[in-house]
Amino acid sequence: MWKSLTIAALCACCLVAGSLQADSVEKVDFRLMEWKSFHFDEAAKAKEYHDTFKSLGCECKQESHGDHFDVSFRCPKWRSLNLKSHTEAHKWEDFLKKAGFETKHEH
Repeated sequence: MWKSLTIAALCACCLVAGSLQADSVEKVDFRLMEWKSFHFDEAAKAKEYHDTFKSLGCECKQESHGDHFDVSFRCPKWRSLNLKSHTEAHKWEDFLKKAGFETKHEH
């Protein structure tokens, strides 16, 4: 599961840029009412996820506990991502669902 989430997280910068463009053709709505946390052994990976969730507009915090890192996040209000293709929308919808978000994507 982490590998698929990591691949999606690497594309976050492109995603955020795409969400601001008017020529988008697909929309994915998402929210996560309660706080959720992921545990990481590597600081770089924790930062990557923190930055990804932050760039999506989520509340996000990162803490370290000895030799591991926790990234906690939530997004209680509905937010939208505007994407350029149906395929891209499904990839991000899958990423968000795996991370625990509720999503809406209509065809």
